[in-house]
Amino acid sequence: MAPRRCLAAGVLLLTVMASNWVLASPNGLGSEADQGCLCHTPDSSTIIEVQGLPEAFESNQNYSMTLVVNSSVPVSENGSQGGFRLLVDEGTLLLENDSSVQELDGGWTHTYEGSFTRSWDLVWQAPAENDTAANFVVYANAVNGNNAPSGDAWHVFESVVPGAAYDGDLAPKEGIDGVSQTDRLILLVGLMALVGLLWSVGRP
Repeated sequence: MAPRRCLAAGVLLLTVMASNWVLASPNGLGSEADQGCLCHTPDSSTIIEVQGLPEAFESNQNYSMTLVVNSSVPVSENGSQGGFRLLVDEGTLLLENDSSVQELDGGWTHTYEGSFTRSWDLVWQAPAENDTAANFVVYANAVNGNNAPSGDAWHVFESVVPGAAYDGDLAPKEGIDGVSQTDRLILLVGLMALVGLLWSVGRP
C-alpha cells in the first residue's frame, strides 16, 4: 500500500508542476503556453498554416496574414473550436479593433470570442531594418468544445522569414519560446510519463 501511496503523491506533485506549464483557457494563453498546449494531446495531423507570410520582408512593411488550424477534431458549433499562442522575435503584430486576438505576456493569442473559430486575421509589421530575420513560432490547438483536454489536438508551426537584405542562416532560432528543442522534448516526455502514472494509479 505504501508504494502506491508514494506513487500517488508523486503523481499529485507532477500534476501540480504540469499545471504551471499551461492551463487550458478559452480566454487566451500567456507565457505558460510558450512551450505548447501541454495539457492537450500533440498531434502532427493538426496542420497550422500562416497564410500571407512573405518570402522576404521589406522594412516597416505591413503584411496581412491569416492563421488557420486544420484538424480532424470535430467542430462544436456552440463551444470553443480552437486557440493559439504566437511568438515572433522581430517586428510586431498590429491589433486594430480586432476582438478575436489579443497581446499577452510578450506574445499574441486568441480572446474568448476568438476561441469560437479556427482562423484568425493578423497584421504583422516588419522591423525597421531588413537585414535581419524574423522567427515565428505558433502553437495552435483544435478543440472539440467539451471544456476538457480530451479529444483535442495541438501542433506547432515554425518559420524563419528573412529581410530583403539578410544573407545569414535561416535555421529556426532556439529559445524564442523560452526553451530549446531538447527542453521541449523533455517536457513532452515528462507529460507522457505523467499520463502513464495516472493510468497505473487508476487501475484496480
